[in-house]
Order: sequence, then C-alpha cells, then structure tokens
Amino acid sequence: MNSENHPVEIEFWRGKLVESSHRAHYYIVDSDGNVLDQRGNPNLTAYLRSAAKPFQAMSVIISGAAEKFNLSQAELAILCGSHGGEKYHIDTVLGMLNRAGLLVSQLDCGIHSPLDKSARIALYKKNNKPGVLHHTCSGKHTGMLLTALCIHESIGIYLSPESEVQSRISKLIAKFAGIEGIELVMGIDGCSAPTHGLKLKSAALAYARLVNPVGLPSDIAKASNRISRAMRSFPEMVGANQDRICTDLMRLGRVFDLTAKAGAEAFYTLGWKDPKTGRGIGMAVKVEDGAERARNPLIIDLLQKYGIIPIDLSQSLLQYASNNILNTNGKVVGRIVVNN
Repeated sequence: MNSENHPVEIEFWRGKLVESSHRAHYYIVDSDGNVLDQRGNPNLTAYLRSAAKPFQAMSVIISGAAEKFNLSQAELAILCGSHGGEKYHIDTVLGMLNRAGLLVSQLDCGIHSPLDKSARIALYKKNNKPGVLHHTCSGKHTGMLLTALCIHESIGIYLSPESEVQSRISKLIAKFAGIEGIELVMGIDGCSAPTHGLKLKSAALAYARLVNPVGLPSDIAKASNRISRAMRSFPEMVGANQDRICTDLMRLGRVFDLTAKAGAEAFYTLGWKDPKTGRGIGMAVKVEDGAERARNPLIIDLLQKYGIIPIDLSQSLLQYASNNILNTNGKVVGRIVVNN
C-alpha cells in the first residue's frame, strides 16, 4: 500500500518506550483543485466545528449586516473567533450587540469560563462568575443575530437548521467546498449552533478558496477576501493575545496571507497563498482520537515542510512543536516524534 494512504503517527516517547501514539490524516490542495500532498484517508468525514466560523461570518457580509451595523475589521475578526474571553473580546462583542439594539440574553451559546488563563484568573479574583459574553463563540452568535435582523427573520430561531440564517451558511460552505449541500453531514456544535461535517479533501479546498476565491461569484469572493484579511489583521480576535496557535501562526505567516482556524476534536484548517503563483493552498488536518497535543506538532511540522514558518522556531511557536517532554521538576523525560 502506498505510504500516502497510511495515517501519520505522532508518538509520545518516555525513555525507550512509545507510551502513547495518535493517528492523523491530512490533505493539501490548491484553489484549482490540484492535490499537493496527503496522508491517510482524504474521504474521512469530520465536523468542521469552529473551523466553519470564517464562512459563518462571511454570511454577515453578504446579507448586508456588516454594512448596516458598520462592523470594523476587528469586529469581523471576532465573528470568526474562538476567543479567550479577555476584556477586549467582551467589549468588542458587547459593542456590536449595543449598536444593533440586541440584548446579551439573546445570545444562545451558553456560558463557560474564559479560555484564556489570565482572563479566567482575573475573573475569579474579583469573585465574579462567567457570563455568556465569555463564551468562546459569543462573537459568532452575535454575527448570526445581526444577519437575522438584516434579513428580517425572527432572532428566536437563529440557531434552527431550518432557519434562513443557517441555510445561507450551509450553502456557502458547500460552495467553497465544491460539493452539493446534500453532502454536508449536519450535527449540533457545543455552542448549540449547527455544525457541518464534510470530507477532509473538501475542507482543504474550502480553505484554499478562502484565501483565493477563484471562480466564485463576485459578492462571495469580496466577502471571502474581507473576512480572511480581517482574521490576519486582528489574529488576537480569532484566538487570544497569547498561547493560541491560530493567533501565533497568523502573526508569523502574514507574508503568505496565512489564514488559520482550529476546530474542536483536533480538527484544523489553514489557507495560504503560493508567493510565486498566487494560488490559494488549503490544508485540513484531523487527529483520529481528537488529541490536540498531537495535532499541533503535526501542524508545525507541515508548515515547516512547506516553508511557511522557519525551521528555527520563535519562542511563541516552540510550545506547539514536537519537542522534549518535561516532568514537574523541569527534567527531560521523553520526546514527541512526528512520523510523517
């Protein structure tokens, strides 16, 4: 069997033993549909989860809501974000809600503690409880509410898969992925919004077109360019100010227009431009068992292979790469190896 059909193995060594290992699949394609690289099963179907957010945010622009409510680039970026719940995230989401005359209570994403450690500590030091604005998806949900207002649909049904808000999003995702809408496998995300399952090769194509929307209608292409540019311009809105792989990658990959977004359960998607041809290149990665600790070293390994990030990593990226495993005394007790 050809080696490209075998999943990548990410091994965690302790001493002379592989203590655990994780299998991962990836697919890399350009915006014209030419396959550049792959390992594992290109037809593996997985949910995009938060990797769908750029397309969900795009719908806000196409509906006219971005213009109606005068959204800034930073606000567009947080629509795409899985934000850390830092103060500037809260203030940005609240500003959009206030401008549209919406209430925080109309966000139906639920409540959890801030993902960012510093924001979480600051909250509890003040003996405050987390609220809906701290939810990592509050920006995305705000965008969906703005769309509902703009198209005159009841905001009470904005999360229904049958709503016009969600129907528009599903059609956009299918268009970027080059598939029919019926091929999408629908589920419900952790934040109660619909989530879209599609083949790895289709997800990679969608991200190649995100950064180079070749062949797509002009309104969709303009929205795509605007969203990807906002993500790259304000990567801290997509993740957090520090210690988030999406943010750190986009900060360092601007010369390639690198646009990156993680999904839950170790799903990851990226798009960048070939500096010689201008073609969009998309990559989708899925670790079978959902282990983020295996996903990140593979992402770094692949981006180094393609020259998007240097071999000598910056301090901000070292934490995501395959490296030594330390114990609580700071001693090296093992290592992470990507067998690609």
